Amino acid sequence: MIFEVTVMLCLDKNDLLDNMILQELSGRPVPFDIWLDAMDELAGEPDCEQLLEEKGLSREDVLRSAEAYKTGFRRRLSDRDLPVYDRFALCRLLSEQAQSEPSEELLRIYCGILCDPGLLLDHEPEITDAEDRTDYEEQIIWQYFDLLTEQNKLLHTIKQRKELAGRFEKITKENRSPKPVDCDTGRSYEILQCFLGLFDMPQKGNESILLDNLSHYIQVAGASPALKSIEPLFLFRLLTRRQSYMCSQPGFEAKLPPLWRRDNNKVDENNGRNFKQYRLNLHLFCRLCHIYRKDEAVDFPLCWYGLEQVTVLKAFYWDHIATDWRYADSEDDFPFIPTIEELVEDFLFSCFENGYGDNVLFMDSGLTYRELERFQCSSNPAISHTLEKLSDYMNCHAAELAERFLQADLPQVKVLCRDILEQAGIEGIYQPKSAHNLALFLASINGGLMDIQDYFAGQYLIQAGHALSATV
Repeated sequence: MIFEVTVMLCLDKNDLLDNMILQELSGRPVPFDIWLDAMDELAGEPDCEQLLEEKGLSREDVLRSAEAYKTGFRRRLSDRDLPVYDRFALCRLLSEQAQSEPSEELLRIYCGILCDPGLLLDHEPEITDAEDRTDYEEQIIWQYFDLLTEQNKLLHTIKQRKELAGRFEKITKENRSPKPVDCDTGRSYEILQCFLGLFDMPQKGNESILLDNLSHYIQVAGASPALKSIEPLFLFRLLTRRQSYMCSQPGFEAKLPPLWRRDNNKVDENNGRNFKQYRLNLHLFCRLCHIYRKDEAVDFPLCWYGLEQVTVLKAFYWDHIATDWRYADSEDDFPFIPTIEELVEDFLFSCFENGYGDNVLFMDSGLTYRELERFQCSSNPAISHTLEKLSDYMNCHAAELAERFLQADLPQVKVLCRDILEQAGIEGIYQPKSAHNLALFLASINGGLMDIQDYFAGQYLIQAGHALSATV
């Protein structure tokens, strides 16, 4: 779903950050420097002057570097006919160039766009007050340091994922299992105990057979540097995909290619009856990695990448464990390497620099943030029904509405929102009955149009990311 209502959070006015959020929602903006001070206090982070002192830098030098970086970035955009302030067009044109002429330079531009905290693409504010100027300069300093850090991390992640993809592909193309070599198989007993702690032994299974087969495949992995690098994953697939054979067939000889074929099951099929199995499998893999944690020959990022490629466990983890409060304090670490889609989603790129401030129907309505949030999360069945009908209509006509929204000036945006309200098939009984409710519906529709535009911009960024990551 592209357009959807926002879930309301329970906020505590006695909590420092919650109280500031409530103040924002009531229409009383909290100055940016107060937000920074509060975050620094809660996180125990140094203030701007402390940060500069720790880095041995002067405020003036960092500001000059930040300005030079921004100027250079914008010049590179201009050289490629990429706009600075039209973010949707920037994403679309970037995608076109990435697919036709991918390059390392374009990848760095891509990383800058995704990671920009407001330094590179935002309009410069008009500042006359000296105190405001100081606060703004501190904001620039923080933004500059954050940008450099996040940009380097993103570039590393994209390159790492590309490298892992190539290496894992080579492993999956090996057709023959190498002859086992004499090597230390002491881990086999620990792996056996790990398996028995999670799974019931198959009916015809035998612990000694499983132990012997584990020892055999540890020796097989020892004969191949490629298999050795993913030994925890290799054993995991044998213990899950070939479990009955490993437990009941002495001298079991597994063919390699089937181990690397992706499981064709879906996470949410069978009404969740497979969830217990998925959770056990995920714990097995984590424990295998723990057993091998001191083995320098094992490439753990490659193991996790391979797990993502051949199972549905990554999707299961994000959908049903990471979002489950019962596992919020779990000590288990699931270091899946993000995909391009996940990276774009995580960076929350938006075409709208000012957030709510770019919602024409909201700004002209006299509404407060709190009113709009409450309305969109209302328990009133009539309001919920109408918002759902609007959501369904806008999702069904997303491409057409996005095009009209992109071409519309401010008066035309207001007309478009009213057109959507009229054309969404809302029954008369559910039509807004007051000017106030009408304003709330129209502001919600305008917000939905903004969500749709951000969605399509995100799709362009995903296309660009895939094209550029293929070249690194």
